[in-house]
Amino acid sequence: MAQPQILVLANNDAAIALTAAGFAIAGDDEVRRQTAAIVIDTRGSAGAKAGDLARSIKAALGPRAGVFLAWSDSSSEYDFGAFDGVLDANTPSNALAARLNSSLRMAVMADEAALRFKSLAKFGGGLRQPKLKKTTIPRILVFGAPSPDLLRFSAALESLGAQAIASFTSFTAFDYLHDGDFDGVAVLAQDDMSASLGFCATMRRNARLFHMPCLVLGASSFTRPEEAIAKGATDFAVSGEDDEACAERLLTLVEEKRTRDALALTFAAAQTPAAMDLGTGLYGPAFFSSHLEALVARAHETDRPLSLTLVRLVSDPILMTLTDRRGLDSIIGQAGGMMARLVRAEDVAARIDWTTFAVAFPSSDEEAANIAAHRIAAVLECTAFDVGSTPHSSSNDAPVQIKLDVASAAVLPEETWQNLLARVQSRLPAEGL
Repeated sequence: MAQPQILVLANNDAAIALTAAGFAIAGDDEVRRQTAAIVIDTRGSAGAKAGDLARSIKAALGPRAGVFLAWSDSSSEYDFGAFDGVLDANTPSNALAARLNSSLRMAVMADEAALRFKSLAKFGGGLRQPKLKKTTIPRILVFGAPSPDLLRFSAALESLGAQAIASFTSFTAFDYLHDGDFDGVAVLAQDDMSASLGFCATMRRNARLFHMPCLVLGASSFTRPEEAIAKGATDFAVSGEDDEACAERLLTLVEEKRTRDALALTFAAAQTPAAMDLGTGLYGPAFFSSHLEALVARAHETDRPLSLTLVRLVSDPILMTLTDRRGLDSIIGQAGGMMARLVRAEDVAARIDWTTFAVAFPSSDEEAANIAAHRIAAVLECTAFDVGSTPHSSSNDAPVQIKLDVASAAVLPEETWQNLLARVQSRLPAEGL
């Protein structure tokens, strides 16, 4: 699976940090890849020209421009509006990786959302994405023992327009989190780093709190920020070093999560009856063909990867003993409903014939698509489907498991959507239901 390639227009420390975070730096090898993001230095004197540089590159690259991110620190002064996001130079490498990967994914989600609503318009859907109501001010839970550090950080959050609610014990903190509507958490570790990291780990074991941003503010003597990230913190900073900059980092994470949640709601609304397959809740074959054509054209325009996977039921003696076709339809409907929940919001899942599902993976190479598809197939193959859920099946029918064939391919330069689909179909075994 190819690493996203990052073009770094900054001092060597930025390239070193991004390499440590697991990204390929443009120019480090002879392999040509599409540039997923461009990171521009905004520190010191570079800040004055950073915005103009970003806009000039965007204009020159056009649709092929990736995500533009500012490489910043607390002293940076630059035109924030020219960038899609900010990477803090003081962020630990694993938090940096999560931040950059999230920015790349949200860019893919936003692009696919716009494209999908254009395709839906051909099937009677609205051309524009639904407008979401303006969100309330961020509410941040600040957990820690009463101290000047807690007061200073709470004041820094309030000065940036957030609402800070303090909690002095873990019991009270979790009561607040379960009963209230919070956007993020700041944990003042102070001298008890172990208990603070245990708090983060407990948050991550809770499905409702799993994705909530959590900033740990530790003592300067704590030299293992990567450990804090591994235990569940989203970011780590030194308490009291620069409260306003740390508060900005946390609120950036909050805004990022809000954007991701808003995009997820947008995708949930990306439906119209004429585009759907009623038996599964997935998109139907006509919409998928139309949208795949748009996806392939967009992939060529942006020079970004696109992969297609087909998943088909394998002929099985148990399936052939079902009372009638409606029993098999029930299994296919249940499998399709599960698939809708197993793919990412930006991936396009459809039922293209009686026993075949298709998934298009924007900005994913063949290896990544194949891994995702086989994971989905493994879940479906481990599931016992209820045949007796149809009125025409015997009530004594035992639950049935299925087998699936999977094939994937990435679009080739200048390839049409028809050729891509035919190429993936040719990789499936000839026999089928």
